Amino acid sequence: MAYLEIKHACVHYPVRNTWGTTGEYIRAVDDVTLSLEKGSILGLVGESGCGKSTLSRAIMQLQPLSSGAIYLNGCNLSALSAGEIRRRRTDFQMVFQDPYASLNPRMSIYATLLEALQTRGKIPKEQREAAVAELMNRVGLSPEHMYKYPHEFSGGQRQRIAIARAIAPRPALLLADEPVSALDVSIQSQILNLLTELTRDLGISLIFISHDLSVVHYIADNIAVMRRGQIVEYGSAAEVFQTPQHEYTKSLLAAVPTLD
Repeated sequence: MAYLEIKHACVHYPVRNTWGTTGEYIRAVDDVTLSLEKGSILGLVGESGCGKSTLSRAIMQLQPLSSGAIYLNGCNLSALSAGEIRRRRTDFQMVFQDPYASLNPRMSIYATLLEALQTRGKIPKEQREAAVAELMNRVGLSPEHMYKYPHEFSGGQRQRIAIARAIAPRPALLLADEPVSALDVSIQSQILNLLTELTRDLGISLIFISHDLSVVHYIADNIAVMRRGQIVEYGSAAEVFQTPQHEYTKSLLAAVPTLD
C-alpha cells in the first residue's frame, strides 16, 4: 500500500448569487485519484486555477472533501475529528509559497523552530539551543543567526527557515506549494536541491506543486498534470517529458523557454 492514497477526491463549491445558492457547483477538484510511495517525490503541475492548491489544502485537512477519501499510511484522514487531525498533524507538514508571509514577524527564528521541535515532546531547557542549531545546520543556515527575526533574512533564507520548521516534527509527508516561485532564479535551484536531499536523507515523501513543468521535471520522480480539477496525465518524469500523451501536457511543454 502507498503511503499516501487519494481516492476519488472531490471539492465542489456552490455557486451563489444575491438570493443564495443557484444549485450549480464549481468543481475545483473533480474525482482525483493519486498515490505516493514512501520516500518518493510527486510533482503536481498545472496552470493557475486548475485546482492544485485546493487539492493541497484537502490533503492537509484544511479544506473538507465533498466526496472521496484521503488515506495516510492506511488511516482515512477524511474520517477523523478535528482533535484527531491535530494529534496527527506532525505526520504531514506544508511549505507555503510566500516565505515573507508564512513566518510570524514577532517571533525569532529560535522561537519559531523551537515551537515546531516541541510538537512531539518537550525538550529540556539545556538542550534547546543545540536542537535548534542542528535543525538550522540541516537546512544550510548558520546557527549564530537563530535569535534574529524574519525581516533580517533574504527570501531564500526565509524559505529555508520555513522548510526547517516543516521538517522539525519529523513528518513522513511534506507538501510544498509553489515553494520557489517567489524566489530569484539563482536561489531556486538551491531550494530544489535542499528538498531533494531532505527527501533522500530523512525518507520523507514529498508532493511538489508548481505551474512550471521544467522545475517539476528537475525534482520529481513522477509527475501528475492537472487541468480543470482533474488529473489528465500521470507518469514518470521521463515519460511525461519525452512522450506526453495529452494535448494539454504538450502545450505546457511547448511553453517551457529554451536557450535557442
